[in-house]
Amino acid sequence: MASNLNIQNEFKAVSEKYDTQRKHLIPCFNDFYSIPLELSEEIEEVKNVLDVGAGTGLMSAFFYEKYPEASFTLVDLSNDMLAKAKERFEKQNENFTYLSADFSTTDFGEQQYDLVISGLAIHHLEHSLKQELFSKIYKALKPGGWFINADQVEGGTEEADYIYRDNWKKKVEQSPLTEDAKQSAYKRIQLDIMAPLNDQLHWLKDAGFEQANCYYQYFNFVVFAGRK
Repeated sequence: MASNLNIQNEFKAVSEKYDTQRKHLIPCFNDFYSIPLELSEEIEEVKNVLDVGAGTGLMSAFFYEKYPEASFTLVDLSNDMLAKAKERFEKQNENFTYLSADFSTTDFGEQQYDLVISGLAIHHLEHSLKQELFSKIYKALKPGGWFINADQVEGGTEEADYIYRDNWKKKVEQSPLTEDAKQSAYKRIQLDIMAPLNDQLHWLKDAGFEQANCYYQYFNFVVFAGRK
């Protein structure tokens, strides 16, 4: 994994403006967050949700709106980002639990959750840790539960990866973000350790997931999922 200290420092610096900036840093923002919600309808009943790399709780906010009776556990390495999540959900404290921890090494238990979600977090892990995490998530899910990951991936070829990154940078340059915000984003992506989509789908299958599939892709922004 990229240095935990580096990751914490970079996200501490941006935590105040993170959600506002994300709409400009994710060109496909609406699809990227709405499609995981639609996928979750495949689950018979959503009572317990784990958000891996929850950050400010943005993804959990969308799911909470859909499942207001569910219990949410948010885990993230950054205390500053989780502090923003706590502010976001301060009126719903009974629904939310927070865990400040390195999700790459945290044990999530067995058959605890109907749904595990993650948004733009797992690509920070070394590939071996991604595989270990997928196995831990599989173990943590109840039978019939789903893991839904909205993340960025590496291109399957060098040319494809160049096109992915070039397209993203062009979109960022065209955005209304300040120059400082743009440079901060370019600095953060240096911490990314993206993996090709097909590799990750294979890792899900190796972990035991059924229906491991990509359900949405816009250049390197993808939504892929698996069912236990």
